[in-house]
Amino acid sequence: MTTAFVLSGGGNLGPLQAGAVLALMESGIQPDLFVGSSVGALNAAFLATRPGATGARALVAASSSMQRREAFRFNPVAVLAGFVGLRNYLVSDHHLRALIRRWIQVDLIERAATPLAVTATDALSGEIVLLRSGDIVDALAASSAIPGIFPPVQIAGRWLIDGSISADRPVLQAQELGADTIYMIDATTAPRVRPPRGAIAVAMNSVSLVTSQASRDQLTTALEHADATGGHVYVVPSAQQPAPSPFNFRMSATLAEAAYARTVAWLDSNEELRPDVTNLGKSTIEPEYPGAR
Repeated sequence: MTTAFVLSGGGNLGPLQAGAVLALMESGIQPDLFVGSSVGALNAAFLATRPGATGARALVAASSSMQRREAFRFNPVAVLAGFVGLRNYLVSDHHLRALIRRWIQVDLIERAATPLAVTATDALSGEIVLLRSGDIVDALAASSAIPGIFPPVQIAGRWLIDGSISADRPVLQAQELGADTIYMIDATTAPRVRPPRGAIAVAMNSVSLVTSQASRDQLTTALEHADATGGHVYVVPSAQQPAPSPFNFRMSATLAEAAYARTVAWLDSNEELRPDVTNLGKSTIEPEYPGAR
């Protein structure tokens, strides 16, 4: 495995990755490995079971038309039970699992057409867990299990939650699996001018801010490793679209289109630009990208 696409977490910003991946594949860049966290794991699994630009176009169509109720269905009684401690989550993952089954064409990770790895986080120790085999629905439900929102998933005796908590941008994991050329496909937007509305949305945004520093540190280490070994880590610039509320899926098509256009511009520049890691999770991956000059 030499070339890997690494897809970060990002919730309803997943269409940004779909648009970027389509541009990369149409330019002739094809991965030997997909590694993803949270929504990036779901997108990676979709692409790993539908190789090539045809699969990328299908992902753009699927993510652009996705509606909130396909993954999130809030029941007032169930939410109250979570708040008062009768259970450890607010939303059942029943609909999320149904979405995974519709999107993913295999039942085991190891049966993907392109090698696939997804990250999760041990809910008790905080350790990164890299899943490369086993039930793909369980693995993706675990990687997407936003703490407190979705239930933890038990796999091999461990309770697992959202992979973006421990490895939001799993570039190091891709390197450990043998990739020496990596395209890191993020899902970030323009800086927020005010906090998102709603208690749950504010909590989710706060968790994202807390994990951003660890993610930046991990990416810095991955870049240093690439320099030392002659590898390459390309951080694909993300489109600077306004950030929607975490539960707002109405902008999905716009996000995919903007990401596609920006990635095409970046590729057309024929320049390499080392990413500004300090900006990860704050505004954009790179404050300036080659196509903007």
